[in-house]
Amino acid sequence: LLLAAGAAAGIASAFNAPIAGMMFAFEILLTGVVFSDFMPLVVAAVCGSLLSKIILQEDALFHFESRVAFNYHNVPYYIALGIFSGFYSRYYVVLSRKIEHFFHGLKWSSLQRAALGGLMISVLCVLLPPLFGEGYTSVKSLAAGNGETILQNSFFRYLPLQSWMILVFTGCVCLLKALAASVTIQSGGNGGNFAPSLFAGGFLGFFFAVVCQQVGLPEIPVTNLVIVGMGGVMAGVMYAPLTAIFLISESSSGYDLFIPLMIV
Repeated sequence: LLLAAGAAAGIASAFNAPIAGMMFAFEILLTGVVFSDFMPLVVAAVCGSLLSKIILQEDALFHFESRVAFNYHNVPYYIALGIFSGFYSRYYVVLSRKIEHFFHGLKWSSLQRAALGGLMISVLCVLLPPLFGEGYTSVKSLAAGNGETILQNSFFRYLPLQSWMILVFTGCVCLLKALAASVTIQSGGNGGNFAPSLFAGGFLGFFFAVVCQQVGLPEIPVTNLVIVGMGGVMAGVMYAPLTAIFLISESSSGYDLFIPLMIV
């Protein structure tokens, strides 16, 4: 219970999302929940959120300025994104299991496995710099409509900037984020699938939006697709739909996006 309360407080403080923190504790950490467990989680989440507001002066990890209000005409986009998120989540989980079996099958020492993992991650980060770290800054750039900024530190910046190049770059980042996260964890690094799933979902949503723009579909809500895609992939990878819905809606102040979030 203390572990769950600490996790709830951490999510509440980092994302300004106390309800999502409690949902995470219920869906992921606690089994056989009884009503008496509810109050400690509420206290922990509220304290974490309140203290972060005081210390960080309302600064949270996610704050999207260019989000647009929900339009029911865009429901087909959200349905399609939900399907893509489901397939991508399955790809993410299967790849993670294969990487886990690969590293467990190596008769190497922990230092050798760490060296192999470090080499693989180094190559990936040099080729695709957004893979380095948790990647929240890159997701914010995509949500703000500045997709070209993610190319600045890569070799792609030497090529003529075209929409297809951004499409290829974001697609590669989205596919290889699952590999990078799995290699990091299985080779001995610390981490989990919370941040990588949010990152991959944001890139998947942007990739889907650019594809729709390229085929000439009208009124593409790019920022909304990036935000909702984060929730979709997180829900699929971690089997935590309520956490994803409340995390994205609270952290982005996108309460009008409850319908697309639930669809995806």
